[in-house]
Amino acid sequence: MAGQNQRMNVVPTVTMLGVMKARLVGATRGHALLKKKTDPLTMQFRQISKNIVSTNEFMGGIMKTSYFTMSAAKYVPGDNIRHVVPEMFKMQLLKRQLPKFDYFTEGEF
Repeated sequence: MAGQNQRMNVVPTVTMLGVMKARLVGATRGHALLKKKTDPLTMQFRQISKNIVSTNEFMGGIMKTSYFTMSAAKYVPGDNIRHVVPEMFKMQLLKRQLPKFDYFTEGEF
C-alpha cells in the first residue's frame, strides 16, 4: 500500500482528530467524484471504440468489393493492365504529328 510510507506527524489532540476526520471526509468525497467522472468517460470511450470497430469492418467490406472489381477490370479484357497502360501512353506519344515544312524556290517542284 502506498499510504503506509506517507504518514503525517500529528499531535494526539482532539483538534487534530477533527482535522484528520475532515481530511478523510474530503478525500472520500473527492474519490467518489472522480469515480463518478470516470463512468461517463469509460462509456464515451466504449462508444468511440465501437464506432471505430464498425467503421473498420465497413471499410473491410468496401475494400474487398473494390479489390474484386479491380481484378475483374484487369482480367476481363484479357490483358494485364500493367503492360497495356504504358503501351497506350507510348502510342499516344507516337501519334503526335509534327508539321513538316518543305522549302523550295520558284521553279522547283
